[in-house]
Amino acid sequence: MSCRAGLGGTAALRVAIEFSAAAPRSLAVSWSPDTVSGAHCKKLEYARIFLVALGTEPQRIYLDIVDRHPATSLQLSEALAAGEYAIEIDAYGSASWGDGRLDARGRSASFTVV
Repeated sequence: MSCRAGLGGTAALRVAIEFSAAAPRSLAVSWSPDTVSGAHCKKLEYARIFLVALGTEPQRIYLDIVDRHPATSLQLSEALAAGEYAIEIDAYGSASWGDGRLDARGRSASFTVV
């Protein structure tokens, strides 16, 4: 669901990550609306997943697109440099995500890749 408090606003998402003990660079990512009382809600159909390298100049790296599910599993590359990262989700209510109609966005807590 996407909940907007006002016309044209982008809703906030809660983004959670969980690392696998068996595979250090494998993580589960899930997202859900951070609902606002009285907001208009609609179903989110698609989400683009990004890895954000945190630092002086944060950079978004596209990882995947997920359709009709509020969760996915990811395997971070062994070539990924050590450092602080976060996962960002851009969610859309339809397949028209390419036309700039972002419905919701969220970022996970930061995590360290060693």
